[in-house]
Amino acid sequence: MNKVQIRPRYTFSVPINKEEVLVKLRDALEKHTPDLNGKFVKPLVVISVNEEDQHFWSPELSLDVEEKEDETEIRCTLGPRSALWTMFAAFYGFAVLLGIAGLVLGLCQLWLGLDAYGLWFVPVSIILLAAAYGIALTGQKLAYEQMLKLRSFIKETLKAEHSKNS
Repeated sequence: MNKVQIRPRYTFSVPINKEEVLVKLRDALEKHTPDLNGKFVKPLVVISVNEEDQHFWSPELSLDVEEKEDETEIRCTLGPRSALWTMFAAFYGFAVLLGIAGLVLGLCQLWLGLDAYGLWFVPVSIILLAAAYGIALTGQKLAYEQMLKLRSFIKETLKAEHSKNS
């Protein structure tokens, strides 16, 4: 987790088949890790921190398990819970639309020789985007320990040797 990323992605390859991967994950979650929860919806697995340890910024680890010729590839996305991510995506969308609408309105006002107050929405939009990005990075820092816990759980459970960031 060296690079600054809102939703870090990792890919692991393990020399076992897909069903064995799912069984190992399920067994590890049930027996050895009382502080993590897992949801299994083939081919996806979502692992999160138990509710009593969760806070607003708690992450979840989404795993996409895909079988290749002689190994199973596991694509991991580590990020905020789905509801929080959706809220941020909606806020980003709103800020971008505000900036575009302000730019269009301001340019139309300029072409008509009117006072171009619509252009003020462009810097407001940029400030909103920067604020959302900063808040997301702050949340990631607050969830860092839990992110490490989720990532190390996967590495230890699957003994993943080949790892690459996407």
